[in-house]
Amino acid sequence: MGPSKVIKILYVVIVVLAGLFLVSPFFIPIIFGATLSLALFPLLLKLEKLGLPRKWAAMLVTTIFTFIISIPLFFFAIKGTIAVTHQLEKFSQNDRYQGQGVQEIVVDLRRAVVLMVKKFSSKYEFLDFLDERKINQYINTFNDFLLNFFRQTASSVPQLFLILLVMLLCLYICLKYADPIRSFFKEVTGLNEERMETLTKLYIRASRQVYLSNIVTGGVQSLIVATGVALLKQGDFFIVFFVTLILSFIPVIGAAPVAFVFGILAFFKDNTSAAIILAVVGIVTGLVDNLLRPWLASFGESKIPPGVAFICVIGGALLLGFPGLFIGLLLGSYAYDTLPIFWHDLKSKKDSDLT
Repeated sequence: MGPSKVIKILYVVIVVLAGLFLVSPFFIPIIFGATLSLALFPLLLKLEKLGLPRKWAAMLVTTIFTFIISIPLFFFAIKGTIAVTHQLEKFSQNDRYQGQGVQEIVVDLRRAVVLMVKKFSSKYEFLDFLDERKINQYINTFNDFLLNFFRQTASSVPQLFLILLVMLLCLYICLKYADPIRSFFKEVTGLNEERMETLTKLYIRASRQVYLSNIVTGGVQSLIVATGVALLKQGDFFIVFFVTLILSFIPVIGAAPVAFVFGILAFFKDNTSAAIILAVVGIVTGLVDNLLRPWLASFGESKIPPGVAFICVIGGALLLGFPGLFIGLLLGSYAYDTLPIFWHDLKSKKDSDLT
């Protein structure tokens, strides 16, 4: 390797590291903006076919997304986070939840959980360590984890507003300069036109699944569950809707179990009618997931297995908080769908070198 090549490599490394350092505070909004541009790119193409120039098409898409989706979702997330934080604080500070006997009538979530675990652990000797004190300790730990999770989001409202602005700017830039960005990425990766086209379609497909399929399906499911719980006076509509929507993004868990949990609590409160109705609501919610999601997935679906997606979502949430629910699933889907393309490309080049 000659000196000139070494200098070129050092130059590229230094410039890339400096650039990453400068934009590091905005990694999250940049990721959101770039991935949203992929999800909305087909809409941009349709506007261009109608005769709208790329600049104005990108501006129109960004404006529509800002005022119809982005800003309402932003305030919804903030309001939901504050409401859930308030409820968790009440739950952790209320003395009536402490020191309750498991033989008393179960009238709240904590005692319901304690009673169920006690009944289950009494059947198996190796679970004898799960006494009431230990169960309450685990519940408190889980409650504290959720409380810290939502407190961090609630305390960063100014930063979230800045993130929103950067995300929208990045969305517009990625839509307007989609072709140059694609050409640059193709040059850097060294992919041919066919593989680059396949890669682009995979990125668009995975993005549309996360932002279209998951949000729409989760919203419908959350509306069904929250309406059922509120009408039966088993919980607050807004909080149930917000929590169910978050859980709908987590593979394996989903939204349906929320209705079943409230049904179990209603049963423990001797409200059998509400328990049966909520069980039906849970079944309907599951049917919505099995019917609506596949139809929306026809607009673009990642092939990532549910188990892998679950790990990516949880890992993203632990590392990045609330935004990690989306970013974890996005990055996991991208990696699972696109890595084979690079692997096959490297393998074909290696085979050609051997021949």
